[in-house]
Amino acid sequence: MATPPRESRSERTRQAVVRLLRERGTLSRADIARATGMSRSTISALIGDLVADDIVMELGTKLPPVGGRAGRPAAAVMLNPATGEAVGVDFGHRHVHVIIADVAHEVRIAKSAELPPRYEPQRGLDTAADLVQSAMDEIGTRRSRILGVGVGLPCAVDRRTGLPTVRRYSPWSGVPVAAELGARLRLPVLVDNDAGLGALAERQWGAGRAYEDLVYLKLHAGVGAAFISNGRPVRGAAGTAGEIGHLVMDPGGPLCRCGNRGCLESYIGLPAVLRGLEHGYGDRVSLRNIITMAWQGDRGCQRALAEAGAMAGRVTGMLCRLLDPRCVIVGGALAAAGELLLGPLREAVAAADPDRSVTGGAPSAADPAAPDPASTLITASTLGPQASALGAVALVLGRTGDPLPVQR
Repeated sequence: MATPPRESRSERTRQAVVRLLRERGTLSRADIARATGMSRSTISALIGDLVADDIVMELGTKLPPVGGRAGRPAAAVMLNPATGEAVGVDFGHRHVHVIIADVAHEVRIAKSAELPPRYEPQRGLDTAADLVQSAMDEIGTRRSRILGVGVGLPCAVDRRTGLPTVRRYSPWSGVPVAAELGARLRLPVLVDNDAGLGALAERQWGAGRAYEDLVYLKLHAGVGAAFISNGRPVRGAAGTAGEIGHLVMDPGGPLCRCGNRGCLESYIGLPAVLRGLEHGYGDRVSLRNIITMAWQGDRGCQRALAEAGAMAGRVTGMLCRLLDPRCVIVGGALAAAGELLLGPLREAVAAADPDRSVTGGAPSAADPAAPDPASTLITASTLGPQASALGAVALVLGRTGDPLPVQR
């Protein structure tokens, strides 16, 4: 086999380092050498060339030694923010969020717009395009600086085609979102499931930073999950891994929008939780009011949140037995209830898997390997409602340099 030309190898090495900095943000030379398997001298020379070309910046700050070990702090390097920006878009039940961040992982602007319940996809796409353009105008960025647009959808996305998976109950079913939003913005677009992007963001910047194996549970209007194993997302053969909202919990249960009875979503999706309180609370039924009243001691609201947490915990316990994660992160609107929901959820996980030690509290980035390997941390998202939009940014930054799929 012929040896590749020296220029070709050098360019591939350069691109690998740039891609790594896009994915992870600020790193030391030693971090880059470990991640790429290259020698420190090679990395040092390459960083020097990238600095000279204004692609990489050396920071005045120092990064502490990895794992808190004694040693000399390492000089930090990052991509020059002027080299580009990524856009993240998240379509929710009644909103669209937009974030623009630079390649150094600094959020430049975040904007949101409200949408009516059960809005049509075309209205959502028009609103998102207007919001992205407004955000670009507000920060004065040019289209030529945008590396791409990531989009989170409240449905499964076929990883082979980039199209929303065909489901009779989903308004996004089969809609060519990447092509349509790309035509509106004249930019390349990547599409993924919102829970998967939430997991990606939490692993990159949030509660999952210390963990290679985690489950992200999104409790919102719909219910979904996403899995990360050995630091990599697990999407399944067609991209439908994590569609737990339509697991049948009771064949004789309430009718679900998918046509089955007793699906998980029909018990703990936000509309189901609110519907269960409508009779007694009338126009006070909103998630914010329910959480506030529950913290103030209202027993009906407390029970509604506790029952949702317990049902979510039954499924989470099954996932823990199957996947053995070190961390479970609970996101989505219902996560705002905090321990009112998380406490019963942990109890249900412990009951479903008595051999597993379940803990709460904040994740530890200092030494995640220290606790019992059979222990699983169950904690709330630290990125809140912006998790999926941030994950959409990470999707672009992690894929820049690879071909972007174009839907036809």
